[in-house]
Amino acid sequence: MRLVENLRKAERKGATAIRRGMERAREEWSDVERRLRQRMRIYPQKRQAMAAAAPRSGTQMELDETDQAASNAAGKLIISIDGRDVND
Repeated sequence: MRLVENLRKAERKGATAIRRGMERAREEWSDVERRLRQRMRIYPQKRQAMAAAAPRSGTQMELDETDQAASNAAGKLIISIDGRDVND
């Protein structure tokens, strides 16, 4: 009887260890996804601050104006929930 109990106990320990490992992997993966999304975000105030700090030349100002016009033309935000784009 003692041997059978030990085998069952070992089996339960193995199953719980696997569950814990899977849960830890899920948490780490969601953290990785969160960090990737955070790095992909565009923060306009940072971009403007960087542009203001850099010395400007005539061509740089022209590029900024065309870039700004293009972003105003696009103007539509991409909204995502759980990593999937949402249409209105």
